[in-house]
Amino acid sequence: MSRRIRKRSYWQDAPLPREQIVLIPRSLDDSIPADHPVRIVDEILDAVDWTSWEKKYHGSMGQPPIHPSILCKIWIFALMRRIRSSRQVEYALMHSIDFMWLASGRRVDHGTLCKFRRANSKELKQLFRSLVSMAIDMGVANLSELCIDGTRVLANSNKNKVWTLESIQKVLEKLDVQVNQELQELDRNDDHEESQTQDQTPNSLKEQLQEHLNTLQEMERYRGLLGKKTEGKPAQLPKTDPDSRILPNKEGGYAPNYTPMVATETMNGFIVEAQVEIGNVEHTKLHSIVEQVQDSLGVNVNRVLVDSAYTTGENLKQADDNQVEIIGPIPGVTCKDNPAMRDNPTVSLSREDALRLPKNPTSKKFDRSAFIYDSQKDCFYCPAGKVLEYRYTEKNTASRTKPIRRIYVCKGCHGCPLADLCRKNTQSKKGREVMRDIYDPHRDKHRKKMQTQEAKDANARRAHYGETQFAIIKGLIGIRRFLLRGIDGVNQEWLWGATAFNLQKLVGILRRSRLIGIVPGV
Repeated sequence: MSRRIRKRSYWQDAPLPREQIVLIPRSLDDSIPADHPVRIVDEILDAVDWTSWEKKYHGSMGQPPIHPSILCKIWIFALMRRIRSSRQVEYALMHSIDFMWLASGRRVDHGTLCKFRRANSKELKQLFRSLVSMAIDMGVANLSELCIDGTRVLANSNKNKVWTLESIQKVLEKLDVQVNQELQELDRNDDHEESQTQDQTPNSLKEQLQEHLNTLQEMERYRGLLGKKTEGKPAQLPKTDPDSRILPNKEGGYAPNYTPMVATETMNGFIVEAQVEIGNVEHTKLHSIVEQVQDSLGVNVNRVLVDSAYTTGENLKQADDNQVEIIGPIPGVTCKDNPAMRDNPTVSLSREDALRLPKNPTSKKFDRSAFIYDSQKDCFYCPAGKVLEYRYTEKNTASRTKPIRRIYVCKGCHGCPLADLCRKNTQSKKGREVMRDIYDPHRDKHRKKMQTQEAKDANARRAHYGETQFAIIKGLIGIRRFLLRGIDGVNQEWLWGATAFNLQKLVGILRRSRLIGIVPGV
């Protein structure tokens, strides 16, 4: 009977010492499990047509380049692994077995990776749409109903370094003095060659600052049209990234931000359109995004789910004209079981019911929704049952941001028992005014539609499909702050993230299908 020989060391021996020669080396393919996501990423992107990418290469001169599909696979898989830096991708290609398998052992330097990411914006858009079309053909995406929303992402800019009208004008004045002094010095030296070199830098800087000055002036003009008070709060333009705008952060406070937007289909949540806007203008892009989806993918969009920022009167009117249904709450004061909605609006409400009426958050008095409009008689009825007749049309020609409004005035406010709830000055001779613009018929129609059960069910889906993609792109892909600068750079970066989001969703669907025995083609 043999006895076990006691080990000299307590610790486990290495199964494969580093200096040992391996007689049967393993291949890269043996190192990746059959159900690893990188295999499905490779399979999906191999089914894409890369002709437009290949046309950007010469085809016969120079060293053989790496095929664009390889570089694109590397970048998208890196984003799926929350790697955004080209240097970190370069490291992963040398040390991570899944990256080595995907690149077939190629070692790509960070400069090549960075240049490739920036140089293919048009082709990337085609790839993005190809993946969406692939999802439609597989039957896992339906674009008849979309959800459109926007968010804020920090710009790669210092929030403390900004231009204002005052600061930029001072710099321009100093530049003028500097240029004049240099020109006088050059005239004394009579050196024309030197004048061509030294006069170039101040003038180019002056042109750039003049563009920023024009932008700030336009921002101040727009703020004036909106009626914002600008005393002590001048418009600011970030110095590091002038395309960004100072906006409220999602986490609180103010900083240079961009406004990324996405349109998501509501079957499996694929992103079908992605773009970045400058400033807080997302509510003006609703119908342009719908048109882009319809034109680029050849589909008909019947319904769009949005939040209250998009249900403006202008958007509702355009939706009626384009026969596109909008589902979303209208901004304003909400009141459950509004007592103003009564069978006979000429009858006064009791004071108990009047206290439950919606109040304007600024004036703390009856909100406009407490007044009932009669379209046949073209008048309003107040909570006391009195008539507000049409008085005049407000002339608002100075501002293009607000429609012309019709003003209705009550003649029976004096001695009204509800005057203290309706007016700040109950003794004023001027009656309570209520306004109505050209978009109110569309708002009334939309409010009535939102009371139906079908609209309520559709609106309940909006929270999921309107926010999930932002949570994944920010949390799992890691785009909480842009790395690139300028609107073109951040648009590319956001589109790379949206493409990685869609590919990750396709990978998940294919893996689940194959686990239960369904093997769909791509």
